[in-house]
Amino acid sequence: MNAIKPMTLALLAVASVANAQPALAPQGELVAALQNTEASGIVVTPGGRTFLTLPRAGSNHTFPSVVELVKGKQVPFPDLATTTDTGKPLTDWLVSPLGLTLAGNTLWVLDEGKRPGIDGIPDGSAKLVGIDITSRKVLKTIVFHKPFLRDSVQLNDLRIDPDHGAQGTVYISNNGFSSPSDCSLIVVDIATGKMRELFHNLPQTSPAPGYMTYVEGQPHAYSLDHPTMPQGGVNGIELSPDHKKLYWTIPTNPNYYSIDTAALSDFNRPEDALVKDIHFEGQVASNGGIAVDAKGTLYFGDASRYSIISRDNAGQFALVGRDLRLIWPDGLYWQGGYLYVTVGQWQRVPGLHGGKDLRTAPYNILRFKTAM
Repeated sequence: MNAIKPMTLALLAVASVANAQPALAPQGELVAALQNTEASGIVVTPGGRTFLTLPRAGSNHTFPSVVELVKGKQVPFPDLATTTDTGKPLTDWLVSPLGLTLAGNTLWVLDEGKRPGIDGIPDGSAKLVGIDITSRKVLKTIVFHKPFLRDSVQLNDLRIDPDHGAQGTVYISNNGFSSPSDCSLIVVDIATGKMRELFHNLPQTSPAPGYMTYVEGQPHAYSLDHPTMPQGGVNGIELSPDHKKLYWTIPTNPNYYSIDTAALSDFNRPEDALVKDIHFEGQVASNGGIAVDAKGTLYFGDASRYSIISRDNAGQFALVGRDLRLIWPDGLYWQGGYLYVTVGQWQRVPGLHGGKDLRTAPYNILRFKTAM
């Protein structure tokens, strides 16, 4: 198998397998085409600044792990020393960040800390970092130490709730690495650094047995023994615009859920009571990210149909756009009437193809015009 075959299969199969319609012209607008490595998290500020995480989960690359796109160029953010290995302690640089979000003027970066070729997650590498986007100063670092942190944990995505806690509360999705998947939600109080893991390996955060979907026009089933597609537990998370509700999706489970943040942020509320607070929202074709606009419309990536779909407050779904470049919609972020999407190639990593790396540049970032 060569590196071109997955896209070739996609072009041939999308009309007949993914959607029984003729292939459409690309509907996404190209924001950037990265030539070095794929992006995961994305944030676009109201002023138009664009930030990306370039994790080392797929390959232990030497490029900066967080960048700002400036006139089409990748500029290390906040600086080169914080985003590359210059010999500093692991707590002082961003090893392999995935999740990215913005709260006020602070860019919050979630560092999973795991790199191929290095056993486990070395202490100090997994952390939460807040950076002022104007001064470029690191304002806060919260490290996930063992035994709270396990080597099977994957700190995937995050959202900041400014309405609970003295300095806010962070909600984190743990996608899980182990077999069976070690997945959960993690809640962190920013002021104290106190953290709590919830819903560990419950059906509401875990893969669904027997789950099957299409990736690049080909059918793939969830399998612990012989994985052929990215799989794991809770992945994409998003807050409602009023910060009262947290939503989450699972790439290998069609169900998605929500919970009131007043309950979730309460460290004194017993977990058995919190489990009862989980609300089943319905089913959606989704992998990776989820985003919300100012009116509360949710957006989901659908790799099986090379699409972005939306669900409004009345529960009605709509097609935002289709594009054959959406082979794995990963990070989603809404800003100013556009839905921004980082396109991953995680389904092409060596671990899913007998050690062969099928990823090829360019690594695209697209945006789609939304109803707002």
